Amino acid sequence: MKITMKFMMIGLIPTVILIQLLGCATTGSDFADLIAEGSEIMIYEVFGMDCPGCHGGLENLVNKIPGVRTSKANWDKQQLQVVLHPNAEVDDNAIYDAIKRANFTPGKRLN
Repeated sequence: MKITMKFMMIGLIPTVILIQLLGCATTGSDFADLIAEGSEIMIYEVFGMDCPGCHGGLENLVNKIPGVRTSKANWDKQQLQVVLHPNAEVDDNAIYDAIKRANFTPGKRLN
């Protein structure tokens, strides 16, 4: 019985890690499809994201900002990409506020 449990745990741990990595990832092509002609992309530094799953709350908060079409946070690069609806204007302070409400530290805007 102990051997079976040991083998189950050895197989379970990598599976959980893989699900977490794949389940939270947005593919580049999916994100690129959301960029419409005339959309502006804003990129910000975000500090404090230290795992693949911790960016979801930030994306949800940013996506609620009027004028934002979608967003994608990358914990590895410590960045947030924000895609605006065509001809929309979003104040940087609204993005910084969302970053802070998600319990991360905003850095500078990169573009």
